[in-house]
Amino acid sequence: MQILLVDDKKDILDTMGEILEVCHNHTVQGASSGKEALKWFKKKKYDLVVVDLALPIMNGVEVIAKMRKLRPKTLIVVLTGIPCNETLKEKLKNLEVQQIFSKPKGIQELLLYVKKVAAAKHSAAWDLTQRR
Repeated sequence: MQILLVDDKKDILDTMGEILEVCHNHTVQGASSGKEALKWFKKKKYDLVVVDLALPIMNGVEVIAKMRKLRPKTLIVVLTGIPCNETLKEKLKNLEVQQIFSKPKGIQELLLYVKKVAAAKHSAAWDLTQRR
């Protein structure tokens, strides 16, 4: 899968990127700001976008809203260290964010989620090739 990982913490980008690429065989593009994420998002189609909410200048909600305008059907999840109150959860739901994972515990849950999405994509692609 093609994954765009957006987080302003270099250690998260490096570690998550390496785990997803080396251990799970995905192609990962890291972005350390919302502006950089949107630059990559405009250039390429991603199977999954993972966004942190606490980004400098443009927060994660703003980034997701802009991404939704560009590609409404892209699968987007949140990985964040900030607590999500009901108002924030409602905003993310309205932006069709599929899951919210909390750092640091949620990193393992995110990896399981990515594995499920990849399996579903692979299965769907396999089904299509078998029907021809």
